[in-house]
Amino acid sequence: MTVTTFQDEDILKFWDDILSSDTYRLKLAEIQDNYQDKKSLYVPYTDIDYYNSDFAIYLLNKPDRCIRLGEKAIRSRLPATWDPANDINLRIDTLPKDAHVEVRELRSKHLNRLVAVDGLVRKATLPKLKMTNALYRCAKCNAEIWTPQKGMYATEPLMCPNEGCNKSALRFILDEEASVFSDTQKIEIQENPEGLRGGAQPERMSGYIEDDISGKVTPGNRVTLNGIIRPVEKSDRDKSTVFDTYMEIISVEFSQEEYDEIEITDEDEERILEMARDPEFFNNLVKSIAPSIFGLEEVKQAVALQLFGGTHKEMDDGTTTRGDIHILMMGDPGVAKSQILSYMSRLAPRGIYASGKSASAAGLCVGADTILINDKGERSTIGDYVNARMDAPEEYRPGIWRQAVDDWSIQSIGDLGSVRYLPIEYIWRIKTPGRLYKISAGGMSLILTAETKIQAMRGPTFDWVAASELSVGDMASMVMENMRFFPITEIEILTDDLPEYVYDLTVTPSHSFVGNGFVIHNTAAAVKDDFGDGRWTLEAGALVLADKGLACIDELDKMTPQDRSSLHEAMESQRISIAKAGITATLQSRCSLLAAANPKYGRFDMTEKIVGQIDLPPALMSRFDLIFVLTDKPREEYDKKLSTFVLKGHRRGQARAMKDEEVCGVNKEAVLKDTEDHKPIYDMEIIRKYVSYAKQSCFPIMTDEAMELIEGEYLSIRKTGEGDNASVPITARQLEAYVRLSEASAKTRLSPIVDERDVTRAINLVKYYMDGVAKTDDGSWDFDRMGSSFSKRDRDTKRGLYDQILKALDDAGDSGLSRDDIIIMFNKESMFDIDHVIEEMHDNNFIIESKGRWMRV
Repeated sequence: MTVTTFQDEDILKFWDDILSSDTYRLKLAEIQDNYQDKKSLYVPYTDIDYYNSDFAIYLLNKPDRCIRLGEKAIRSRLPATWDPANDINLRIDTLPKDAHVEVRELRSKHLNRLVAVDGLVRKATLPKLKMTNALYRCAKCNAEIWTPQKGMYATEPLMCPNEGCNKSALRFILDEEASVFSDTQKIEIQENPEGLRGGAQPERMSGYIEDDISGKVTPGNRVTLNGIIRPVEKSDRDKSTVFDTYMEIISVEFSQEEYDEIEITDEDEERILEMARDPEFFNNLVKSIAPSIFGLEEVKQAVALQLFGGTHKEMDDGTTTRGDIHILMMGDPGVAKSQILSYMSRLAPRGIYASGKSASAAGLCVGADTILINDKGERSTIGDYVNARMDAPEEYRPGIWRQAVDDWSIQSIGDLGSVRYLPIEYIWRIKTPGRLYKISAGGMSLILTAETKIQAMRGPTFDWVAASELSVGDMASMVMENMRFFPITEIEILTDDLPEYVYDLTVTPSHSFVGNGFVIHNTAAAVKDDFGDGRWTLEAGALVLADKGLACIDELDKMTPQDRSSLHEAMESQRISIAKAGITATLQSRCSLLAAANPKYGRFDMTEKIVGQIDLPPALMSRFDLIFVLTDKPREEYDKKLSTFVLKGHRRGQARAMKDEEVCGVNKEAVLKDTEDHKPIYDMEIIRKYVSYAKQSCFPIMTDEAMELIEGEYLSIRKTGEGDNASVPITARQLEAYVRLSEASAKTRLSPIVDERDVTRAINLVKYYMDGVAKTDDGSWDFDRMGSSFSKRDRDTKRGLYDQILKALDDAGDSGLSRDDIIIMFNKESMFDIDHVIEEMHDNNFIIESKGRWMRV
């Protein structure tokens, strides 16, 4: 497309005409009155396009020139008394759809053009000072030279105004006190999860926010960044022809509506309304969720309702009640927990998948057998080298230990790509994450974590590439006497028999070392984060990134205690408070949580309490609206149905791969028809749009009949727990679960009201889950079997044990009993740890110890 060009005078006239309207005269007056707080004039792109569409197109292609002249037009409208040093920024927002570009679609054609990029803020530094106009003084004659600063690197004057000084070497001294500074903030965004398909990893882009709009963006925000794409030379190699890109951000727009990123056409809306009128819609929806997984009907119903969620409520006093539904699946190995999580993270319009095990480990290192070579030609595996020297480690973070060393210089890569020997500053030993990668190239292999990067060539791009992003055929940079490239011949993912630790080194200043011939980025050195120039920065985790969406967390029981404790606040208050390394912040985590956990001892024993078999605190478990216990027990009829279903699934996959319609009497069409139940009724895309439509437009209210039904059910169950010795069958948290599930059920029909059908569905699901986790021998519910370390029966039993120990001490008289005597007397017949019981009784002043003998107080 041919773009019309304009002279400076034409552009100034366009801006002058646009700014002459009453709207912009009032805005400029407001800026003059509040200059320190407001330094920017916002002009919507639509106003420019309305005035002159050719100029609007020219602005997108030549933003630097147009914005510079626009700011000149603004200055011309300021009074004569206005200080010329007080610049007013011109910011363009609401760019057209054709100016919106996905991060992964940014190319060289977008350089120095004005574009809009949608994404999720993953990291953000604190605002820092940036010099915008530097005052330099000549070291010889003290002449003043003002030098405007653009970009991220300081620019010095080339010449001195005094001609006599230019005849010899020049040196300029920066006058920091007189120079002009503004605020700047560096942020990193990643693509919105709802825009990804096929399990693709979200791409990321960095940007800089200047002046009065810096500091307003926090991790977890969904934003549209309007700015100019700039090239920047890679900092880790001099004179490189390969450049990174960043955005010089002109304006930031915050996403306000839920799911407004998903475009729903008129045709989509018509189909959605037609689906909502189908009385079988909910059943069809359940059949469309993970259709390749056999059974689990109640679980699929629950996660279907979780997609829609209840209604977020704000009361008159400002308190809020969450509408998001939290579900926990606990089960034996091989019952498809992880498959459900993975499927739902892809199905939910805003789905994030994370593993508690991988999240708890640093995931930033290499295997113990990696061979290092020092400057004396000595060889050692990294495991032997680290373990021999780590005699007084510092626990840097849970599961991460480090120690300073100063004895070896090892092979590393210099700024120009040459092999150098550089000193090791720190050694690191880190708990192994859930999986490792084995990369083979040039006759060598390297075991490393998914996030660890090696130097490699992917197509035309030479860069540091994470192990999880490498492919067979990529060219690995290797040191074999000198630097060479070898094709990667094999990539293997290791999940079994993993070592206890993996290792890393801090090698400065290159932040790289050579191991097994591969050039490895020493990522542990960046634990603080080189994103913020070595300072601590705030990074959004899975729950924050899933704000207003669905967070799927596998292996919840493997999370660190620190991460797990943050879930308490995230699940109920739907925010995460941060107070670390001088950073204090509150991040939004308004998401539903779908989690999976494994039993401590491999498989569940349904005769025992749930709490004792899973490594999760009772207080955390009680925050889930639904908890499903999935067991794997041999049952002949069920196993036959399961095996038939699984085999048919494999057969359907084989048929889909057939190129001929019939092979050796097997008809492709007949096989596909016989296995129709493996095919979802609704495709994933229309479900995502249906959920988005419902969450934006449907806010149901309970009818009187629905309220009475919920209240009657709750009170009837509570009544069974009346009496001094009765257990607590159900709590108020289950009452709220009834409400949330009923609201979600109404949303599936796009209904403005919650009626008896919705309440009945909610009651049935809660009954199913309570039967699984809280049912006692007599058929009643005891919530303490799930929500407390001891059930009502256990507490009664413990009181009886106290009485028996006290009676034994009374019988022993003044001589008392030793600890071993008490343990021998009661250990065989008790379900409790007698040693622990003795300490409890001592703490509660039931018994005292004297000279190794215990007596009653």
